[in-house]
Amino acid sequence: MSAMQRRESPDRPPFRRSYGGPSGGGGYRGGGGGRDRDGGFRRPSYGGGPPGPAIDYKALVEYVARTVADKPAEVDVISIDRGRGTVAIKVKMADEDMGRLIGKAGRNIEALRMLVRVASLRERKRVFVDLATGR
Repeated sequence: MSAMQRRESPDRPPFRRSYGGPSGGGGYRGGGGGRDRDGGFRRPSYGGGPPGPAIDYKALVEYVARTVADKPAEVDVISIDRGRGTVAIKVKMADEDMGRLIGKAGRNIEALRMLVRVASLRERKRVFVDLATGR
């Protein structure tokens, strides 16, 4: 029996490969391979709904930093607008509180950065949270 005869046996359907063009099929997650129904590429949408009130990233970071700190009076948060949709937030606090904000293996500061990053997606801004060293 040749390879061609085995492939066309009634027991098994023929092998077909789909490449995910505008006619559908294939691709990663749900078919179209990153294309919409008209065949063009679609942009990912962040947030989807109507724009809400502007988010005060400085106040968000300051709230988290003061909540974690043993000396909340010494927490100082500075927000710098770098232009083109980029904002830098610097956090200054007591040295003994800095370790609490960083957390074990940096988990707390990474969680705070992720929280700010997710909050900034709706406005399509890039917000960076940095820790200032020295007091």
